[in-house]
Amino acid sequence: MNKKIISCLIIGFILCSSLKAQTLQEGNKGTVSDSTFVFHYPPCIQMFKADYKSNRQTLQLLKKRLQTFSKGKDTLYVNGYSGECDNDSRNRRTAFHRCNNLKGFLINYYGLRERDFKTVNTPHNHPDLGDIVVISYSSLPLLKQMEEDVSKSLPAEKEQKTEEITPVVVEKETEPVREEQEIKEEIQQAEQQATPVQQEVKSDLERTDQPMQTDKSVSAPQTSSRYVAVKTNLAAWAGTIMNLAADVQVSEHFSVELPVLWCPWYVGSKHAVKTFTIQPEARYWLSKPGEGHFLGVHAHVGRYSVKWNRDRYQDIGRPLLGAGISYGYLLPFDEHWAGEFTLGAGYANMRYGTYYNMDNGARINTRTKNYWGITRVGLSVVYRFNLKK
Repeated sequence: MNKKIISCLIIGFILCSSLKAQTLQEGNKGTVSDSTFVFHYPPCIQMFKADYKSNRQTLQLLKKRLQTFSKGKDTLYVNGYSGECDNDSRNRRTAFHRCNNLKGFLINYYGLRERDFKTVNTPHNHPDLGDIVVISYSSLPLLKQMEEDVSKSLPAEKEQKTEEITPVVVEKETEPVREEQEIKEEIQQAEQQATPVQQEVKSDLERTDQPMQTDKSVSAPQTSSRYVAVKTNLAAWAGTIMNLAADVQVSEHFSVELPVLWCPWYVGSKHAVKTFTIQPEARYWLSKPGEGHFLGVHAHVGRYSVKWNRDRYQDIGRPLLGAGISYGYLLPFDEHWAGEFTLGAGYANMRYGTYYNMDNGARINTRTKNYWGITRVGLSVVYRFNLKK
């Protein structure tokens, strides 16, 4: 008789333990209704973990529910709970990051926008479910009411929640294997991108008690600037020709450059080079003035007098004249400094006389020469002012 009583007690204990375990397992499932989804987090952990408790099944159900989400009409309300950290400030920050990690995943993979969410961050545990993030189609007042109702910890409410959760297990089992694999891949990508999402919302940490206002935090319009630069051509300096140029933006894609080149060298009675040349150029920039590729049309006007051994060459009547086209590229080094490469070709006409290289030397002859070839070579150092318009 005693053995039978003991056996009955053991069987009853096992059955009660099984029922309790089943109840706890069902209590960990992720949905309260077909429009409220609960995601669980380990204490003080900000990163979303798909394999923690019932998160993966909940994500599958939320994915199906979002197929009927209407942008501009529907709103997802997000409520984050954290109560296991050292103080309220850290709890609030943890809840904030949890909400934004989850929202970032939904934005990246389901095409939602920040304006589709409203957020509340709560610096304590959910009275019944602990550290969670709740996503719901219900309004925020309803979420707060849910929190107040659960805080009463009524057994009848807990039993009702358990009964409502039970159908979720059936839906989970009917999910195709292929869809579970897709969810797993999306979660892995979301975990890799969680840190950039946190950085994106880091500036909003002081406003964690209010709904997210990301769509209102539009960056201030940048003041447009006019490209104005001065430069000097190192290639000309290599040929002992001093030079300085200015480049000024005149429209959205056009600028005008005016280089001045001069050479005052007097080596002795037998050798001297004196020149003065201007070479204005109109430039069309493919992107914007002061950056990248450009095409140019230039003209050149120059005076010259060159002594070399027994002869002296000097322009007669008019200066050297010509025109050409060019291509160039400007590479910015920082906000102000840049490097510029230019190469141009075209035509030049000069009329000059040849004289004996002596004081008041007689003219030997007069010639006119037409030149076709390279008319512009530049390897310049540029300083950009970027003046406001």
